[in-house]
Amino acid sequence: MLDGKVALITGAARWLGRGYAETFAAQGAAVIVADIDAAGAQAVARSIRDGGGQAVAVEMDVSSEASVEAGVAEARRAFGGISVLVNNAGGLFAPTQAAETFSVEQWTRAISVNLTGSWLCARAVIPEMKAARRGRIINVTSTTLDHGLPTEMVPYISSKGGVVGLTRSLARELGPYEITVNAVAPGLIQPQTRKDGSPLSEEKLRSIFDLVVANQCIPRRGEVADLAGPVAFLASDAARFITGQVLNVDGGWALK
Repeated sequence: MLDGKVALITGAARWLGRGYAETFAAQGAAVIVADIDAAGAQAVARSIRDGGGQAVAVEMDVSSEASVEAGVAEARRAFGGISVLVNNAGGLFAPTQAAETFSVEQWTRAISVNLTGSWLCARAVIPEMKAARRGRIINVTSTTLDHGLPTEMVPYISSKGGVVGLTRSLARELGPYEITVNAVAPGLIQPQTRKDGSPLSEEKLRSIFDLVVANQCIPRRGEVADLAGPVAFLASDAARFITGQVLNVDGGWALK
């Protein structure tokens, strides 16, 4: 499905990003595994190559303009022009707490990685996509944007709302160049390890999963594989006339 594509995937050293990278490679794409965790990115790229796929690792802090520019330049040297960007890097970065108790530093960290990072990466690849008159940008937002949660995650949810705005504005601007810009909104996805999780305690995480799963149409926890297919589809030529959309991949939670 992705033969001939060159895909830059951020936050790809683990969990969802790793799942996207492995799926893209299996579908024929050359993959740039970008992550602030250089050793983790190298391990994922090596695993893909060992399986017969094409992959290189790039160290990248998406909240840093210089790091993004350097990482994208390194990716181009490896595979040439980037035709797909998956803005996956992100996270909570703080425990849940009342809105008025978050520090400016906690707020800024969420915005700088989840939102500003997505914009910086898009900005870095847009000129070559325009020149080629093709491209796919896939941002990652969150289904919490539709419902919030009975947990205090104001910086995170606010930043993910900004990602939706970024998606829609870029889709309008880049459509004349045959560049599509979409977002996926995951529901709650089962972490594969505690490292893949969040600052939430096991008890807090379990209570959130219980609440959300009870309100889904499909009453089970989401898995990495549930996201990888939809993201690969949006990167493919089959999705060439889909842009400016937010695809909820949440077992029907947003429906309710």
